[in-house]
Amino acid sequence: MPDKFPKKISAMFDEIAPTYDKLNHAFTLNLDKKWRREIADNLIRSGMKFDTVLDLATGTGDLAAELLRLFPEKIVAADFSAEMLEFQRLHKSNKIIELVRADAAELPFQEGEFDLVTVGFGVRNFHELKRCLLEVNRVLKTGGMFVVIEMFRSGGILNSLFDFYFSRIMPVIGNKVSGSSNAYTYLSESVNNFLTPEEFARMCCEIGFVLTQRVNNFLGIVNTLYMKKS
Repeated sequence: MPDKFPKKISAMFDEIAPTYDKLNHAFTLNLDKKWRREIADNLIRSGMKFDTVLDLATGTGDLAAELLRLFPEKIVAADFSAEMLEFQRLHKSNKIIELVRADAAELPFQEGEFDLVTVGFGVRNFHELKRCLLEVNRVLKTGGMFVVIEMFRSGGILNSLFDFYFSRIMPVIGNKVSGSSNAYTYLSESVNNFLTPEEFARMCCEIGFVLTQRVNNFLGIVNTLYMKKS
């Protein structure tokens, strides 16, 4: 079971911030860009109005940048990694996006402050998952949307082949390029020890969300879940 103590994980992401985008795009053959773009497309097609948006575990801000297409009055991009936020500020700065350093387990926002909360490849790193989801529920307005894209635990022959690449090949390349001793080893372990999409959706529903759509992006591993606060 990977260690998800917040200070340790934030330090790990601080370390890999300079190479994070390059490796993500390389490892997914740029499909991660397509998946984020499709989230914005689906939200636009929903016809809902999102004036206030929180992109939680924002990292370097790729998803936050896509969410600008919703024309919100305010986007808050929050992360517990100072270096990830600094990379976003230096390379993807936008005056509409407010950068906030915050722990998902204790968000510095008011109850019902946001129309939309998104998490792109971040819930897997939450130390106290249920507590973090309760915080998302708290800061989201009733009827608001919670959208998660994540790598979930899965199964099957194709998944086994992918797991070989993900567990044996990618960590070697990722650790070497990023200069980290174990960041991409942790990434693989965090997926293998995470929930299935069904388990995650069930946990969300237990605390007040309703699953409205699930998109299988890749082999049942990368999924996007669209949920509404009831």
